[in-house]
Amino acid sequence: MQQPLVSIVMPAYNAEKYIAASVQSILTQTYENFELLIADDCSTDLTKTILSNFSDSRISFHHNDNNQGYLKTCNKLFSLCKGDLVTFQDADDISVADRIQKQVNEFLKDKELGICTSNSVMIDSNGKKIMSRKWAIDYEKFRTDADYEALLCGATIMLKNDLLQEIGLYHEYFNRLGGEDYEWFFRAVCKGKGIHLNDELYYYRIHNSAVKVNNTSPRTIYIHDIIKEIRARNILHNEYLLDGKHDAELKALEEKFEKEFRDEPSKVFRIKANGAIALKQYGNFIKLTWRALKSEPFNSKNYTATFTSIYNRFKGIIYNLIKPD
Repeated sequence: MQQPLVSIVMPAYNAEKYIAASVQSILTQTYENFELLIADDCSTDLTKTILSNFSDSRISFHHNDNNQGYLKTCNKLFSLCKGDLVTFQDADDISVADRIQKQVNEFLKDKELGICTSNSVMIDSNGKKIMSRKWAIDYEKFRTDADYEALLCGATIMLKNDLLQEIGLYHEYFNRLGGEDYEWFFRAVCKGKGIHLNDELYYYRIHNSAVKVNNTSPRTIYIHDIIKEIRARNILHNEYLLDGKHDAELKALEEKFEKEFRDEPSKVFRIKANGAIALKQYGNFIKLTWRALKSEPFNSKNYTATFTSIYNRFKGIIYNLIKPD
């Protein structure tokens, strides 16, 4: 494989604050043999206008005529990729200048390699570092042990296009729920050899307007339990729960997880609020906490959770102030 063409897919929706920097982080990559496929998903802000200012020949635009959501937009772009390798660039994130080069190098060194991932850094809306995501991935364990969770930023995934053709697109079961990349990644790992780089090559942005942050459907919380069951079925019984043959079992699983949120309506807001404060999204924390209290004002768990979240956050702040350099 000599200097392979890399296809980089970028769905974009209401990313006017970040889109220019995101695109620029790709155009200034040290590795230059790539195509950047961008699809604006009917943004209501200036995202599409800002994109029109870019004229690099390596960029192609495939904007949607109506809002499709992240999953369907990715699938459309996947089907248009011409590269030997395929990867991502989310419209509000940043790639380190040598990210593509370092990942391509792994494929050049090992012709059997099918997937390459890397560590990442979580940043806030202003680009300030929140935390490093230094996670080693045991590919063999992820392939064979349903209890093992491979922690990764999905956008760092680079894989061979041949492998993409073999495993297929994101499954539409996950449309507007999240988790599609994790289930898709598992399918890829089952078919291809993988490697994880310790380098922090990708900056993943968390901000108040992110779609995932504002989706309070209980399914966005228990979707990972569904994925765990999908993996377990595959590993233990060589069955694929989403193949259309197990719909009754899938529905029973959904009902099992849905019931606890139906019986306790404030639970979804409580869980989301805890996640928001952990990510320093204090505005979202207040809004979600209020929704939890409003939905069940006499549920003591809401007050306990609120106090615990605030206490843990302050404890973390104080620790960071007094910890030795």
